[in-house]
Amino acid sequence: MNSKSEVYPVIFIDLKKNRIRIYKRTLHLLGDPAYIQFLVNPASQTIVVRCTNGQDNLSHRIYWERLIQHKCCELYSRDFLRTLRSTSQNWGENQTYRIYGTLVKPYKLAQFSMKNSIPINQNQEGEADND
Repeated sequence: MNSKSEVYPVIFIDLKKNRIRIYKRTLHLLGDPAYIQFLVNPASQTIVVRCTNGQDNLSHRIYWERLIQHKCCELYSRDFLRTLRSTSQNWGENQTYRIYGTLVKPYKLAQFSMKNSIPINQNQEGEADND
């Protein structure tokens, strides 16, 4: 794990597989939530991951028992990633992006600017798995 991902929350957006990866370290920084929710502000090209109580239909449950043997939580949503792709005109269709974010502890959320996304090529994908 590199030092930047130990301090900052990080997510991976994989447009080819319609997948969002949130690493355990990011979830730990958020306080080990049972549920999270993704919010997008198209105007500022910002993604927010926030802790929720699961009452909202848009919440995603974190299965911690599955994370014992895995490094990350993977969520799949073709529609959500299509929305992200249309929000960021610079993103390639089958590309994977790493985005470092900012933790906002009082609100139990992490904010990620799509403008600061880092493209990950096929050779670096193994490195992405190590974050």
